[in-house]
Amino acid sequence: MWLLLPILFYSVIFLYVRHVYTHWIRNGFPAERTGLHWQFLKQVYSREFQHVNAINEAYKAAGDRSMYGVYFFFRPTLLLRDVSLARDILEPIYGHFEDKRWNYIQGYRKINLLEKLGPIFSIQRIEGMFRNVEKVADHMVKQVDTILLGKERIDMQIILRTYVINIFANLLYGLDSNLFEHTDSVFKSFIQNPLRHRGINSYTLSHLPKKSSLTYRLRDIIKDTVRRREDGSIIRKDIIQLLVKFRNGNNLVNNSKLNWHVENVYEHEKLLSVKKLSKFTERFLNIGYEATASTATLTLYEILQSPSIHRKLLEEVRQMAGATKNADNTINKLTYADIDSLKYLSACIQETIRKYPSVPYIERVCRKNYPVANSRVIISEGRTIMVPIMAMQRDERNFKDPDYYRPERFYNVTQGQDVHNFMGYGLGSSICVARNFSTLVIKLALVKLLSNFDMEYIADKDVEILYNPSPVIKCKDGLSLKVRKFKNDATCKI
Repeated sequence: MWLLLPILFYSVIFLYVRHVYTHWIRNGFPAERTGLHWQFLKQVYSREFQHVNAINEAYKAAGDRSMYGVYFFFRPTLLLRDVSLARDILEPIYGHFEDKRWNYIQGYRKINLLEKLGPIFSIQRIEGMFRNVEKVADHMVKQVDTILLGKERIDMQIILRTYVINIFANLLYGLDSNLFEHTDSVFKSFIQNPLRHRGINSYTLSHLPKKSSLTYRLRDIIKDTVRRREDGSIIRKDIIQLLVKFRNGNNLVNNSKLNWHVENVYEHEKLLSVKKLSKFTERFLNIGYEATASTATLTLYEILQSPSIHRKLLEEVRQMAGATKNADNTINKLTYADIDSLKYLSACIQETIRKYPSVPYIERVCRKNYPVANSRVIISEGRTIMVPIMAMQRDERNFKDPDYYRPERFYNVTQGQDVHNFMGYGLGSSICVARNFSTLVIKLALVKLLSNFDMEYIADKDVEILYNPSPVIKCKDGLSLKVRKFKNDATCKI
């Protein structure tokens, strides 16, 4: 009798595991063969398992199928391999795969934060923030100048990551700080925080635990900033100013006269609590910082690898600088329009996001049974679908010669296959609303660096691109460049 109990116990476990790992076959979907391999266990144990690489391999193993069932431990996941199918499923607003992480309910009001906060990153608002962004970029140039007094090899990944976190400290948290000089800062701790690099972050975009000391320090900054902005003691053209306006129910929609003043209301009338606003800024910081810093670093890396792209880009910057000169040969202050006019640089950034998407895949949970068009299969409620953006944007069916860096794919192109197949900013309701702001931050950094310094990438060894421990891409050992300052009479210096 006692012998039957363990047999029954293990039989139930076996049947449950078998039931889970036959989900896609039972529901009529093509799926991978399942099994437990020693190599997989070894990689997991040594923490060398590359989650993104596993997704890319599963994508290739699917052949020409538009959908392919895979398993992430005990979670059946459906890979979408066709761009048109992915758009049809994810782009409808309030569809079966709505991303509810940004939904907020207060009383009888249901608010989608991404939809409501879109006007914060309109062109007119970003133009107003331009001087604050440029101020941080000038701090970066000054820091590189200081480093060059002692050495000519610089790790530009560290420089650019500090620059980007400084942007977020200034515009998202409202601090008028220079992190290139301040070594003791909560944002320096944010970059170095080991909690953001645990293995569990290979499977989630959540970087900070809810009760870490770092989280509390960031929330204290938000509380103080919100108080001063609502008192009217500080009016500053930045992101937190607009978030405080939104919290108080003020209109953010663009009009002929953009107003940055906060019209304060009673606490019970506010749309967001300070705590909820703090959580939003943390999420924006987590995702936006890594994505912007990695894109800036890898764009610079690819530009310097190709002399022809480098020359063309320098010529575009020189032409822009020449167009802003006065009669006495002095250069006017840069404007947002000047930076926006750099179309080839925009194409370089898009090509970087195509080749190295900052978020390599998108996951959604089915909220209601979804019958797939032109097929007999149904995606069940509660099941996860995944759009492997990196794998799709490196597929020859979607982009010709996908392993080559070619900005011309997006240069002076308004429509076509490449534009349709590009998904680097996301899909559907959670498409990146801050893409114009991120592009400005990246472009301004590269313009300042390319116009002030002669940079050269010396390939002592190949740059290794790291996808783990978080699903955000960066250079594993940094980006070491040989840097020399341009002479004072350089024609492109800005």
